[in-house]
Amino acid sequence: MSEDGRSKAAAARRALSREEALAYIAGKDPRPLLVLRECKTCNGTDDALLSRGKVDNERTFLLSRWFHCVKLPVDVLEKDHPFHNLFDEKDPEHMFLGTADGSVRKALESERSRVELWDTMTAVLRASYTKEPEPTVKKMQKLIDEFDRVDTQVLAAEKRIDELLESEGPDSKKLKKAKDELEAARKEKDEVFRSLDQATAELKLRKAEAKADAPKPATSGK
Repeated sequence: MSEDGRSKAAAARRALSREEALAYIAGKDPRPLLVLRECKTCNGTDDALLSRGKVDNERTFLLSRWFHCVKLPVDVLEKDHPFHNLFDEKDPEHMFLGTADGSVRKALESERSRVELWDTMTAVLRASYTKEPEPTVKKMQKLIDEFDRVDTQVLAAEKRIDELLESEGPDSKKLKKAKDELEAARKEKDEVFRSLDQATAELKLRKAEAKADAPKPATSGK
């Protein structure tokens, strides 16, 4: 209520223009956008899209490192939702990718091949970054294979230490060697992490201009 005791009307929720909505979800992140729309009938099918849970997801997972990924709720299709105009009115797509300024936009449906998704992601990356992404992706795939190898060594060394402590106790003469192996494996794992970050940074955005504060969408006040 206001100071004079009168009730204030809650601000009505309204749909932003496509330009306003795009600027809001992009925020100050200049990376290209990958926007997923939740769906009542296929909810959950895209949850694993950017995860590394499956072998054939690894390339998707790597390419997504150069995107600003956003997931929008089911009610985004309601006409008064602030982000309603991001999607086609008559046949709304399930996801779209594009540059942060909206100059490039590519829509995709939930029913799509991995190759179609990868080709679309790569096309948007080419439009957003100064360097061809493919060589860096291949380098990162090798680094992830290396990470898996080292991570296996870490787990094996930890298991070995636990077994020695249980069978021979803390005075076991074999413990020092096992701990040294564990320390070496952990250091190598950290080095692979750093190499992955360095590889990710190899791609430079074509434009990295600072953005003005993005507009805030109106809410229902509930």
